[in-house]
Amino acid sequence: MVAGKAGRNLFLIKHLLRRAGFGCTPPELTYYEGLGYEKTVKVLLDPERIDDSELEALVGNQQFDYTRIDDLKRWWFYRMTYTRRPLEEKMTLFWHGHFATSVRKVELPYRMYMQNQIMRTMGLGNFHELLLAMTKDPAMIVWLDNQQNKKGQPNENYAREVMELFTLGIGNYSERDIKESARAFTGWQTHQDGFFFNASQHDYGEKTFLGQTGKFNGDDIIEIIVQQPAVAQFLSQKLCKFFVADEPTPAIVADVAKVYKPRGNNIKEMLRTLFMHEDFQGSYLAKIKSPVEFVIGSLKSLQVTQLDNDVATQAGRMGESLFEPPNVKGWDGGAAWIATDTMMERFNFTTRLTQQKFDAIEGYMKPSVLIQNQGLSTPDAMIDYFLTLLVDHNVSENTSSNLLHYLCSDSAGKTINPLQNDKILDSKLRGLVHLIMTLPIYQFE
Repeated sequence: MVAGKAGRNLFLIKHLLRRAGFGCTPPELTYYEGLGYEKTVKVLLDPERIDDSELEALVGNQQFDYTRIDDLKRWWFYRMTYTRRPLEEKMTLFWHGHFATSVRKVELPYRMYMQNQIMRTMGLGNFHELLLAMTKDPAMIVWLDNQQNKKGQPNENYAREVMELFTLGIGNYSERDIKESARAFTGWQTHQDGFFFNASQHDYGEKTFLGQTGKFNGDDIIEIIVQQPAVAQFLSQKLCKFFVADEPTPAIVADVAKVYKPRGNNIKEMLRTLFMHEDFQGSYLAKIKSPVEFVIGSLKSLQVTQLDNDVATQAGRMGESLFEPPNVKGWDGGAAWIATDTMMERFNFTTRLTQQKFDAIEGYMKPSVLIQNQGLSTPDAMIDYFLTLLVDHNVSENTSSNLLHYLCSDSAGKTINPLQNDKILDSKLRGLVHLIMTLPIYQFE
């Protein structure tokens, strides 16, 4: 599957682009292959240096209404599919699962839009600053009930989750720490879609939190939290689980955690260590694609540029409805993505993707055009092309042989030459792509 230094470089770059983004189109792969692996990592980690004005123009032309949740979901799918800054969007998706917030309770989609923008603009920066911004975010305040956190009647929801789910993990704080920090967050409310400090509802008394005592407010609590040694380990574990494997090795978790404090709580440097780590580079097929990764990766590989209006709904039926995580813990991921009903939805999506035949409309999948662009003229070459494109040609000889038999036989099993009839060839190639996308290996990355 991987031959020589050049082959290894290409293999690693494809692996990187699937994990640090959502896969790639063939032209994008050619560009990154020219950079080489290490420089590709550098480019991905510095999205602000990449001109993404074409994406902004494309998004602007759609005239999305950010007060409508369906438009908001489509807006994010456009960004993830067509951005030239893939890691920026992938990190936004990571933080969406980390700071899991649902429009079902927040109710106002525009608040979810603003939260999403915070994750995008700050997601590769300083964790302290991001955590503080999320603590003051209106959607988060509503989601975890800090609007009801008042002097004399503290609500502990955010105080608990900021430590359990966002920073420290269970076992690194006490029930008293929850109660005392809840007092510090009293009066931290939202008003007209902005953060509002309600001084009349703030508890100005002395608190003892994680071994320190003072008249702490919310800013002080966040400052104390991010200084805790447990934060580096907790964040590293979450990042490695998202980008590397459902059960990352202790070695990569420890190595990524080491750069948290020395580099100023900088998420970018943690990711740099992660992507350059041998455990990451050797984690091929160690993760099941999430529905969003499955959908967008398929679209990009097959160079589909026409997004159906319900593409986000399709991913939702597979188990990942953007802006609607199942609970405050977010999506479980891993093996939880695969169940009888969600697998059926994956197959339904591949059927729809491969069978849409709008020849008069640009943007839909046209396998005959793809093979023409490659100059392919034999069934073997066509099978090799799509196997390489979709699964790195990582299949058995028996599978390749069965696919060749499918391509070169009719419904009765009689041998045919599909190249003699354009309609037959188009139908067979669509079926071929569908078969490859329903292979077990295609569900992994």
